[in-house]
Amino acid sequence: MIVYFVHSTSVDNERGVRSGWRDSQLSPAGEQQAHELKDAVSETDFDLVFASVLFRARQTAQIVFPNQEIQFDQRLREMNFGDLNGSHGREFPAEEMWCIENRFENGECCLDVEARIRDFLSSSVPRGSKVAVISHKYPQLALEVVCNHRTWREAIASDWRIAGAWQPGWIYNEDA
Repeated sequence: MIVYFVHSTSVDNERGVRSGWRDSQLSPAGEQQAHELKDAVSETDFDLVFASVLFRARQTAQIVFPNQEIQFDQRLREMNFGDLNGSHGREFPAEEMWCIENRFENGECCLDVEARIRDFLSSSVPRGSKVAVISHKYPQLALEVVCNHRTWREAIASDWRIAGAWQPGWIYNEDA
C-alpha cells in the first residue's frame, strides 16, 4: 500500500509560479501545514518513506517524518516543465490536457512522468509493504493512472486541486 502526501505549500505556490524541477522552499504556511500533517499521521507506521529530491518535498518529508529514514528519489520529481520551470502559471498552455502527449520544450510530458512512476513502483516498492510517498502533482496523477487505471484525461479532470479537496493522504494499491 502506498500513502501519497503532497508537499506542503511552497513560496512559488503562493506566487502562482509552477516550479517544476526548480527548487522552492516551503512558505511559513507550508511549514505549518507540514507540522499539522505530522500530527495527523503520527500514529501511522510506515515500512518505508520516499520523497522527491526537490527541496519543497524534502522539507515536507523531514518535518512530517523526523524520526524515520527518508529515501529521496529523483523519479518522484514534479514534471519537468523544461524552459518553463519556475514560470508563472499564466505562461503555460491554457489547455492542461495538452501536456499528456506533448513535451514542454526541453522538458517532459505526462507519459514521461508515468514511465518514471512505473519504474519507481516496480523497483523500489516491495509488495505488501506500507510506503509513504511525498511528492508533487504530476507524480500523483501518474499514480491515479497506474494504480487506479484511469486515463490521463480522467486523472487531470478529477484532480483534487481543482475543487480544493486536500486531504491528509491518498491511498494507492500498487497491486491494482
